[in-house]
Amino acid sequence: MIDKLTYDEILNVSIELKENASIISMLIQDKNIQELQDFVATVEGYSKYLETIVEINKDADKALQELKNQSKGTSNL
Repeated sequence: MIDKLTYDEILNVSIELKENASIISMLIQDKNIQELQDFVATVEGYSKYLETIVEINKDADKALQELKNQSKGTSNL
């Protein structure tokens, strides 16, 4: 979890952002609307950022769990 959201919820938001950015991108494809194209690129970047944050947090959770398991093993000695 990150704050009050589960990893799956965050990934769902990321997917929705990516899909909507793709739709907007297709709609403005032949139009010269630079500000909107920049916005779409920013939304796509944020979508990727969310995916990366989830991956990093999952890896951190695994590392913390391994440390907990190791400390439990050494406390029994």
